[in-house]
Amino acid sequence: MAYNFSTDFDPNNPDLTDDPDTQNEVFLQAFNTGDGAIFDSLYRKDSISNFSGEPLTGGARLAWFKEFLAAKPSLKAELTHSYVAGDVALVGVRYSIDTVGKDGEPVHLEGVCTDVLRRIEDGRWLMAIDRPVASTGLVAAE
Repeated sequence: MAYNFSTDFDPNNPDLTDDPDTQNEVFLQAFNTGDGAIFDSLYRKDSISNFSGEPLTGGARLAWFKEFLAAKPSLKAELTHSYVAGDVALVGVRYSIDTVGKDGEPVHLEGVCTDVLRRIEDGRWLMAIDRPVASTGLVAAE
């Protein structure tokens, strides 16, 4: 399936960049495709995501993304801070997600997220740690 992204993004060769506004837009676009494989392409193979409520990496992370994004949730995120030091970036966002639960009822999640990005050998930036903390609708509890 082909997607038209408003910000330059190649899911086969992703780059979150060290520009926080572009990084946020690429992240939103990949998430909002509803395609777990495209979203997972933003992550290093050894990255840890706490999105499920527990730290997941590799195949477990990909499987969870595929299942969660299959419901086509909608993510909104507002950048709160960003710091870059060499090959590491620390990014904070306030986010909200609207989706449906297993019972078909609407679910609203919101909270804050701290992300750590790393520049890899070829110069691209990928997610190393993704740690959202929900203030409502804890994902792990569903």
